[in-house]
Amino acid sequence: MLKPVKDKIPIRSYTGECWKTNKSNKKRLVIDFEKKCSYCDDHDHYSGGYNSYHVEHFAPKEKFKHLEFTYDNLLYCCPYCNISKSNKWVGANEFENIIGEQGFVDPCSTDYNKHLVRNIDGSIGYITPIGAYMYTELKLYLRRHMLIHTLEKVRTRRKMLQSKIEKKEKRGEDTKILREVYKHLCVVFSEYYDIYFEED
Repeated sequence: MLKPVKDKIPIRSYTGECWKTNKSNKKRLVIDFEKKCSYCDDHDHYSGGYNSYHVEHFAPKEKFKHLEFTYDNLLYCCPYCNISKSNKWVGANEFENIIGEQGFVDPCSTDYNKHLVRNIDGSIGYITPIGAYMYTELKLYLRRHMLIHTLEKVRTRRKMLQSKIEKKEKRGEDTKILREVYKHLCVVFSEYYDIYFEED
């Protein structure tokens, strides 16, 4: 079953030009984007954390200097997507982000999930020509995106299960079966973790 590429569409908490440094803007962006890349949804934990992630300019600052510190134009972004997008832009002005079947959809727009999907194996796919353009230009086909997505899903489920086990044990309930499931999730996480670092 296909799912949206992003679990949650981020909402920018500010508008306009509020801070005139990338450092100041990044401190806010990491919160708004919940430590995830705006394009591929990879959690920053798997790529060196906060210091390794970039402030991405949706409409490139090289072409639209007046938007360099406009918060509405900024994104929290992994180095893979940021470097892949670089200063690519199909339009003649900052409002022309799509022309025909080419261009980029702002990841803070609800339209983003209309073009890209998350396949059952965790990889990213596309369902429209614009999605295909973004998929290619952002290199969303990289295997790392599938591995990171799967790692994060297993890690989240493992933490939830651990919390459930602790609550049951406090009440004196039997947790033998849950502990077996927890051990299995630990093995799965370790296997994907090893594969991920072999990829790099």
